[in-house]
Amino acid sequence: MFFVRFTAEAKALVAERSAREGYLKPGVMIHRQGPRGDVTRSADGQAQWNIEHPHPWRAQVGDFQTFGENAEDVYLVDGINIWLALTPRLGEIGVEISVRDADLVVEAVDD
Repeated sequence: MFFVRFTAEAKALVAERSAREGYLKPGVMIHRQGPRGDVTRSADGQAQWNIEHPHPWRAQVGDFQTFGENAEDVYLVDGINIWLALTPRLGEIGVEISVRDADLVVEAVDD
């Protein structure tokens, strides 16, 4: 079973953001991020690509009030609603959510 764990700082940040936004049913969505690209044209008409490779995981705090009471894909972890908007890959057993630069950071764990 894929697991999610929070550091104390991450739980506090989720609570603070949820309270500030007034979420009725706060939760955290965990998903993957792929590369992001943007294209512009040079003066001679050639395509110039700018490709970014952000951190592969992302956690976003939001309001889960549209999810039903028994939503099958929402789990309660340490008192926080979690939506895993991903399918775990072979060998992935879980993630830890911590705080870095005042934002949530998701890291894969292997133990």
